[in-house]
Amino acid sequence: MPELTVAERVASIACADGRWVVPEPEPAATVVIARPTTMNSSSDFEVVMLRRASTMQFAANMAVFPGGKVDSVDHAFPDPSLACALREVREEVNLDLEHLMLFDHWITPEIEARRYDVQFFLAVVDSEVEATLSTTEAEEMLWLTPQSGLQRSANGTLKMLVPTQMVLAELSRANSIDDLVRDVSGRAIYPKLPRPALRDDASIRWDLFNARTMTLVQSDVGARRMESTGESVT
Repeated sequence: MPELTVAERVASIACADGRWVVPEPEPAATVVIARPTTMNSSSDFEVVMLRRASTMQFAANMAVFPGGKVDSVDHAFPDPSLACALREVREEVNLDLEHLMLFDHWITPEIEARRYDVQFFLAVVDSEVEATLSTTEAEEMLWLTPQSGLQRSANGTLKMLVPTQMVLAELSRANSIDDLVRDVSGRAIYPKLPRPALRDDASIRWDLFNARTMTLVQSDVGARRMESTGESVT
């Protein structure tokens, strides 16, 4: 059977006809590493971002936070996602972190052939902490304020996945690291799943669901791109 196009996958999911077999998402973890800065008046903290290598099969050339898939070694620990987050930070930016806070949770849309169930953690480090790019999966490491990251995403100089943009938007609302930590401690965190639906005119509307309860959180959250290829889905 020939592989379905993106439009055919969307139609299959919207009609629940079973033509597109939705892949199970693989568990993964990523870490927002924040440190104080006085370099930019728009924020008093900045975060580490990595621009993925052009050879990567998933999200090539896109800016992401350090992270990756949960590996077999991570299952030796009580919380495999947390173990994965700590391990990936060591492997990718050569930092040994201690205290992580769960910040967000996103699941790759069902139209993707490669899907991930990603827990986003937050780590706060001292201003003098320096990271070192130590992975071949990325070509560049950047320290950016959330506002600068969003601006570069908007003007096209730094491509990002939608969850990365949404997390940066959340970070940009905090006036300080103290505010950020207080916000995290009070956040209601649930797995967010963007799902496509067909309008009457056959255009695509994206809705946001709580993947744990499959209840609608927000309707018509805007356009999306394929996370694997960057192709627009409209």
